Amino acid sequence: MLRWLKADLHVHTVLSPCAELEMGPRAIVAAAAANGIGLLGITDHNAWANVPAVAALAAREGIAVLPGMEVQTREEVHVLCFFPDLASLAVVGEEIRRHLPRIENRPEVFGDQVIVDAEENILGFENTLLLNSVELTLEEVQDITRRAGGLFIPAHVDRPAFSLLANLGVVPPALEPDALEISGRVTPEEVKSLFPALTGYSLITSSDAHRLSDLATPRATWFYVAAPTLAEVVLALAGLEGRKVVIVSSLENKPHDLPGRL
Repeated sequence: MLRWLKADLHVHTVLSPCAELEMGPRAIVAAAAANGIGLLGITDHNAWANVPAVAALAAREGIAVLPGMEVQTREEVHVLCFFPDLASLAVVGEEIRRHLPRIENRPEVFGDQVIVDAEENILGFENTLLLNSVELTLEEVQDITRRAGGLFIPAHVDRPAFSLLANLGVVPPALEPDALEISGRVTPEEVKSLFPALTGYSLITSSDAHRLSDLATPRATWFYVAAPTLAEVVLALAGLEGRKVVIVSSLENKPHDLPGRL
């Protein structure tokens, strides 16, 4: 049976140096539950080590996690990459890591990059600075993601930095994203008016949470799906088999009778 599922597919943990140290697994899961989120995308910068911990804890609370990461491509464009399971995320994560410049993190400048378990015990620190572009193009990251059965979504495309439109001005013809993420500051109608080239693409919105308060967003993405899985999200983004995705005001408890794809 199909049902509505509220999602936030862009959340950082303490592994991202730009995230606050409050962004541990327990706190993230509690904030997600408080905001009625049933599907989380954990997307640290060019890294994935904290995804298993959040996924394990979230499962106990009935919240699903899409294993993912936010990759910064050679063009300095941020893209969200999601995978069917932790094993495929780990394989791609190691490939991304091999293309990350070996520049040591300076915690006093960029912030700590903390690896934790589900109980927020510190397991270690990532020493390579994660806030750099990997030596892979957009198309190469897309191909790597696709080969692993993953989902490819350019992030916050309407923002003035680290976005597809700010850096390239267009969606390249060779790029075939599953969706485009827009920031919570604009509605789908507003962003399509500003960027007509986005018409025809499925859109999602996310918090890009770097602190707990970010998870309370003015607008939210809802999927109409049979289960909180990557396969169902893919169907919803494509508008297939009765699945759909909508962006609505967070003041609404559920989309109810809203039309399908916006």
